[in-house]
Amino acid sequence: MGLRGVGSARASDVDDSRAAGNLLVTARELRVRGVPWLLAQVPTDASVFVAFDCDGLDPSVFPAVSALAPGGLSYDEASDLLAGIGPRLAGAVFTEYVPALDVNEASALVLSRMMTMLSGAARPLAR
Repeated sequence: MGLRGVGSARASDVDDSRAAGNLLVTARELRVRGVPWLLAQVPTDASVFVAFDCDGLDPSVFPAVSALAPGGLSYDEASDLLAGIGPRLAGAVFTEYVPALDVNEASALVLSRMMTMLSGAARPLAR
């Protein structure tokens, strides 16, 4: 989820992914349908492994990546998604963070908060 790159996959890659049963959700679609809709797509008894590419976040939220692309997830969308996984979490990996590009360690702060949300040690504020 969070797709937004232009030309980052061949049409056959997309077809193969869908044929394997994967749900592909763009960042824009997430904004339209909402985080609760996406979380409802995950079976309540599923074990969830999170592979979180930090460049899926909007560059205004997480600039320390090598492939900046506008239109990514907001901090609130990402933290709500991670917190919503809850006890279904089986494991996680966060990728695409480039410390050398992290001005004032702002991205490191976002990353540490995302990991905290995923751990269940914190929850987003109610809106």
